[in-house]
Parts: sequence; C-alpha cells; structure tokens
Amino acid sequence: MDAVKKQLVSWIVLPGNFLRKIRVPVDKRSIVGYCAATRSVVLVNNAYDREELEGIDPELRFDASWDRKAGSRTRQVLAAPILFQRSLMGVIQLMNRRDGRDFVENDRRHIADLAVTLGIAFRNLQQLSQRVASRYDTLVKNELITHRDLDRAFVLADRNREDVEQVLINEFHIRKEDLGRALADYYRTVYVDLAGVAPEAMEGFSGLNFDYLRKNRIAPLSRGGGKVVLAAADPHDRASLDEIQQVFGADLLEVRLALPGDIDAFLDRFSSRVRAAATKKKKELKPVPDIRVKRAGDSRVPTGMNVEGQDNAALLARRIIEDACLRNASDIHVEPQGKDRDAVVRYRIDGKCRKALTLPGGHVRSVVDHLKELAGLAVDESRRPQAGRIKYPAPGGKDILLRIVTIPTADGNEDLVLHVLADSRPQVLHEIMPERIVRRYEELVRRTSGIILVAGPAGSGRTTTLHASLNHINTPEKKIWTAEDPMDITRDGPRQVPVNPMVGLTFSTALRAILRADPDVIMVGEMHDRETAIMVMEAAQSGRLVFGALQANSAAAAVARLIDLGTEPPALAAVLQGIIAQRLVRTLCRECCQAYLPEKNEFEHLKKISDGHLEEDADLPVAEGLTLYRPVGCAECNNTGYRGLVALHELLVNDGELRRLISGQAPVERIENAAKAAGMTTLLQEGIRMVLAGRTDFPEVMRVCMG
Repeated sequence: MDAVKKQLVSWIVLPGNFLRKIRVPVDKRSIVGYCAATRSVVLVNNAYDREELEGIDPELRFDASWDRKAGSRTRQVLAAPILFQRSLMGVIQLMNRRDGRDFVENDRRHIADLAVTLGIAFRNLQQLSQRVASRYDTLVKNELITHRDLDRAFVLADRNREDVEQVLINEFHIRKEDLGRALADYYRTVYVDLAGVAPEAMEGFSGLNFDYLRKNRIAPLSRGGGKVVLAAADPHDRASLDEIQQVFGADLLEVRLALPGDIDAFLDRFSSRVRAAATKKKKELKPVPDIRVKRAGDSRVPTGMNVEGQDNAALLARRIIEDACLRNASDIHVEPQGKDRDAVVRYRIDGKCRKALTLPGGHVRSVVDHLKELAGLAVDESRRPQAGRIKYPAPGGKDILLRIVTIPTADGNEDLVLHVLADSRPQVLHEIMPERIVRRYEELVRRTSGIILVAGPAGSGRTTTLHASLNHINTPEKKIWTAEDPMDITRDGPRQVPVNPMVGLTFSTALRAILRADPDVIMVGEMHDRETAIMVMEAAQSGRLVFGALQANSAAAAVARLIDLGTEPPALAAVLQGIIAQRLVRTLCRECCQAYLPEKNEFEHLKKISDGHLEEDADLPVAEGLTLYRPVGCAECNNTGYRGLVALHELLVNDGELRRLISGQAPVERIENAAKAAGMTTLLQEGIRMVLAGRTDFPEVMRVCMG
C-alpha cells in the first residue's frame, strides 16, 4: 500500500518470467481498489459479468487487458483488505480455485482470517525495517558491523533487556564515537559525548522532572535567547520534543544526538546535585507561622498590613483564601499586572468569575511564591506551567484543600489559579438527582458489566456524579479502580491512580495496568482519545463495569462522540448500559428573589418547550396563573440574584430500539427521539421543571442548555 499516492502496488508475472509493476488506485473502479476503499471482503463469481459487477457497485469494472498480457483467464475473484488497527496495509486477492469450483462462504472466512494475520505480519515487518534498515545503516555502510551481526545485536539486546547501543559497544566492540557519529548522520544532527559535559551545563534549568527526562532519554544542555539545546537518544521523537519546547517556552529547539547510557549517567549526576541543593535550601527555610486574619470590609488589601513575626506574603495569601471560602468560591484567580499596577484577584462563584480584591503590584510576586512553596513547586521557575496541591489550615480546625496551577503570562508575569477542592466525602445519588431519575440510574449502577457514561462540559459536576455512583456500589466484595486527572476527590475504598502524562502515565497506560489488576469496577476520569475509548470497550466486553466521563452536549451526542473516537457501533450498542448527561444551573437567592405572574405567552412558551412532559407531573403547577420567580440581588448573593448551583440531568437507558439505532449508527436526532419516546426527559425539560418549582429562572436555564 502506497499511503502517499493512495495506490495499491503489486507485481504480475508476464510470459517469459517478465515482472511488471501494477499500481491500482484505491477507489471503486477495480475489484482490489473497491475492496481497499470499502474495507470489505469482495466475492465475484464471474469477473467478466458486467451485470454482476454493477450489482456490487455501479462503478465497479474488471480490467481484462491484464488477462491478455498474462495469457490467462480470470473467472472468480475473492479479495479481502489487509488491515492493522483500521489502517490499510494492502489487499489479498485470490483468483480461480484449482479444482475449478466456485468460492464458497468458508473460503470467505478463511481469507478474512488470513488477512488479519497478514496485517499483523506486515506491521511487524514495517516496524522492523524502519528500525534496522535506517537508523544503523551507516554502521553497515562503513563496514563497522555486518547485517548478520546487527541482527544478533538486536536479539541480545532483547534477551538481556539492554539498549542496542550498549550491546554494540560491549559485545561487538564498536567505538562509542563511531556509533554516535553514525546515528547522528542518520538523524542529520551532531553527536555530543555527555561523558565530557559537566552537570553545570544544566544550571539554567530548574524544576526539572527527571523521571520524564529519563523515560524519554532527553538531557537539556543550555538555554538562552529563546533557544534551548537538548541531547536526545531519538531526535525524531517529535511528541516529546514538542512537549519539552512548550514547557520551556523556547522559540527555537536545537537537538543533538547522545547515546542512551550517556544520557542516563548525565541525568544521574545532575539530579544528585539538585537533591543536595534542595536539602540545603530546606534547612535554611523558616516555617510560616499560623496566621489568623479577620475578613475585612474593604475590597483592597492595605500595603502596610503586617503582624509582628508574620510576613506580608503569608498574611495576604491567608486573607485571599479565607475570603474566597467565605464567599463559597470554587476558584481563585490571581492576575498580576506588573510591578507598577495593582494585581487583580477574581473569584469564580456559582460558575461566574467576578473581581473580588486588588493587591499591590509590589506584593503579588511574594504571594505567588509563598503559595508555590506551600505546594512544593519550584519557586524560582516562572517560565513554565506548574501544578500541585496545598492543604491550608483554616479557622475551626478544618483544612482547606486547594489545587494550584501557575501559568507564565505576558511581560514576565505569572498567573496563579487555586481550585477549592470538594469535601472528600462522596455525595449520595439521592442528594444530586431527582427521585424519578435516580431510581432508573441506580438500576444501571447495580449492573455487573458494561459501560455507564457521564456526559457534559468541563465544570458540570461529572466527577461528583462519578464518585457518587461508585459510593453507591462501594462494598468490600468489589475491587474498584479509578484513573483520574486531576484527582479532586480522594476517598477510602477505590484504589485511585493519578494520571500524569508528563511521566508517561496516560489514561490508556493506567487502564492497561488496571486491567491486569483484577478489577470488578473501573472509573475513567476522562475519555478523550481513541486508545482510551477502545480500552474501555475491551474492559466492558471482558465482563467489567466501567464508568467514564465524556465531553458531549447531550446523552445522544455522547453516542456519536464515542463512535467518532473509533468504537464500533455494533460493539458499543452491545455493552453500553446508559448515559447520564448533566449541566449546572445557578439557583435563585432565597433572600431576594421576586415572585411574579408570567404573561400568557411566556407560560405557553414554557409548555411548548416542555414537549408535554410537565402535564404528567402532578407536583408541578402547570395551570395559568402560576407563580414564577426572578433574580433581584442583595448582599447575601453579592448582588447577583443567584446563590448556589443545582444539577440538571437527562438519562438515556440503552435497550430495545435504542440498541438497534446505535448499532446502525443512526443520527443523533433519531437516537434522542427514541430515548424521549422511552421516557427520557431532556436537560431543557428538566430545567423548565426547576423554573416551575421556583428554584431558578427561565433565562438561566436557556443560558446553560442552549448557550
């Protein structure tokens, strides 16, 4: 398969044993091209029967000229696509059984099985040829080693679990300099012998993740003027190198080649220096005293704020955190504007950001550094993002758990965002869902296998619902594993795996390990790539119950999203138990909300949107003259009119007609209509229920559900 030209390449033996190359486009105008284009097995009983060919596809034709050139006569054709994980590797084509009989269904099954085996073999051959016939070509070309000895080196490296480079040096006595220059020649870069480079070369870097560098065999050498110089065992590893470039904020990346063993030794030398320096610095640090600061009425913190024995940074940090918690903020944003301007502090309350405080420009740097130090981050590193956690002592003896993220911004500033983590006590399903939904959802949660999805945008409470679901089935008889990033809720019972791509622990990597750890139930904090989605499917098909979070606008849209990620519709239809989609809406402040009688047209509009579902609920006043409520604003709600959040849910239970539609990859609209016919109320309809119950107002529901 020529993937660049999208052509199939083959050879035909012509009279006189003359070989002729054939190129066939991947389209529907030939039998093998049709097989490749449709990824399906093709059986033709008579290649010369145009009516039979057009019955398969109107464009399908058979080129008889090759029969004339080869002096043969093609009657039957059986072709199957050779695939590896949905990638087309080629086509296998059989023509004319030797016994003259027709191909039968058994032949079709055999060629399909053979195509699977060939796909694996082609892929292995492709990888082997890419690895051997290119990277080490210069060694063979310069007569430093033979092809046969090179093959032996690979066998020894695999057997002894060593790097091939180390085997070539130790067993085949190739000089390190010759090996390095040969590999550098392949990568079109220069070779650097790290044994002669002092660790001081890395002094310009701080906060390095040595586990990540060792795993990817990368050694930073120098930085300056927007350029970073690295040594790498594989200078073509663009994924890791691009990530390094982004972390260091480099405009230009210069990559040199170094041998893997040299990189390991170099990183060991430098990391030991870093540990020694960190130990010395830790001994010199003075503990920050416990500071109690009362909430002030003025929104601007005075510059002279100080207490004997306590520094300004600790005081300001405590003031901000306690003030945010008193206002029920979920996030704190510290936004420096430079030394000459006041920094802005904003809180996210009930899903909306609003300005809360200002800090003197000369003090904000010390506040950011103080919080970074509490989180164990590199205080002297402000040119790359960092993340960590803080357990902050609060009045009353209860610790405040915070997730911290720092991000470099324009003009040398460094923004800081603190996310106030939820109580580690998982909520109960009855606390977050209405009774009519929770009854059906609990039936799904109690099942022993399959997939249950929680869909919605980021910040819609999916993690809360996932942990409430696990809490419902958390018993000593069940082994529950989770893979999460970030891990906002920690609890007893489930074994929680913190996903960290920077050290190679991705969702798919964590899942692969969990599947070998005897799980009964698995929870995946985010499904956003094909590999994770496929592994979730495999886990469910092997008899596990899998919960997962997915970014989708509705329950029906989540089905389409999973198929887009590469899951096969029939397989998905078989293992999917249900999907619960959700959104968070702000609830009206009970201290200031204002009652009013809606106009007739507003009432009719609400009934129309509800699609007739409201009339079925005896608890809701649907008659004309009902009382609704609107936001006003007071001191209790920061003059917003809203105070608190409540979740809206729609539950799709996969059975009967829905399984058939999902298996056939029906459009989202048809799946949603079938779910509604089976009793599902949509997010918008649930929102209207909240409006009629007086918990929120119609504009807020429309903003969340239709915005």
